[in-house]
Amino acid sequence: MMERLALRLLALASVLLPLAGCSSMSAMMFPPGEKLDWESVSLYVDPAANRDFPVAVDVVLVSEESLARKLAVMKSQEWFASRDSLRKSHPGELEFDSVELAPGDAMTLPGKRYSGKRVFAALVFADYLSSGEHRARLETLKGRISMEFGATDFSTSASGK
Repeated sequence: MMERLALRLLALASVLLPLAGCSSMSAMMFPPGEKLDWESVSLYVDPAANRDFPVAVDVVLVSEESLARKLAVMKSQEWFASRDSLRKSHPGELEFDSVELAPGDAMTLPGKRYSGKRVFAALVFADYLSSGEHRARLETLKGRISMEFGATDFSTSASGK
């Protein structure tokens, strides 16, 4: 009787143990997030932007879902105050590129700099002197991304691939 119970438990364990690794195996075969495939990221700052002061801009890639939700509601002022500590407390889940452009400047970043990365969110934060959220979520993860920084806020657009 004891022998049968032991055999049944052993059989049950042999079925359940491989299932315990399924989520990690699934994550290896089908990584979470969406794959970025940007051709380019263009930034243009209007000559009348930000009271004639440079605009700091961060392009942020988030590869962890709960962190993406948190950042998606953060104002730019909060982002710029906490970005370094966020990067330290979320290694491998958050990366960003920072640029600073003077009014009238334009810049194009190569898409290959970002392409191939898997993300839950791609966000842009701009450090304006005026109050406001100054944050945008880039919904398009393929093609050419354009950002236009005006006097008190900015807009983003995308053209498909």
